[in-house]
Amino acid sequence: MKQVLMGLVLLMAGLSLAQGTDYRQAAVASAALARLQAVAQGATGEEKLLAWAKEVKARAEKSYEAKAYFKAAREAQAALLLFRAASGEPQVRARGPRPAPRMGMGMHHPFGPRAHAFAPWGKGREGLDARLTQRVPSVVDRAEKELAYYRAQDNLVKDLVAEAKNRLSKEPGRAFLVARAALALISAERGF
Repeated sequence: MKQVLMGLVLLMAGLSLAQGTDYRQAAVASAALARLQAVAQGATGEEKLLAWAKEVKARAEKSYEAKAYFKAAREAQAALLLFRAASGEPQVRARGPRPAPRMGMGMHHPFGPRAHAFAPWGKGREGLDARLTQRVPSVVDRAEKELAYYRAQDNLVKDLVAEAKNRLSKEPGRAFLVARAALALISAERGF
């Protein structure tokens, strides 16, 4: 009986402490909003996407003030993606040429030092662009299916999914960013 009582007390103490640990979510949301503020100050680009990004940014700030930290972080993520899509920023940035690996740098591959050049990830910028264009339809499709499955009531999410579908063939990079913004808003609405 004594052990059960002690276990119950420990359980109650743990539950009361666990309920006050949303400071991590607050820190994540605060960092996301700070990054969003920095991006929003110099934002230029397509007006339609900028208007949506500013609307989502205002929502994120309201959610943060209401102490809905997870929702604020996801909305800030969506706004950041929309700002990137509006500016026409490519999803994958080209990097400069990498220096040739020297022996002794830990580059001991069982098939030889140039085996990575024949792998799908070793094709450079062209390989990344090809993988991006292959991945975009699946992300747009996922956003559409999550919209239907979770019965999202937000009209902005419906507009974002429709916009991503329209841009799929013309601008796959922007379609990818818009679809990911829609997914972030769906996640914010459902809470996980």
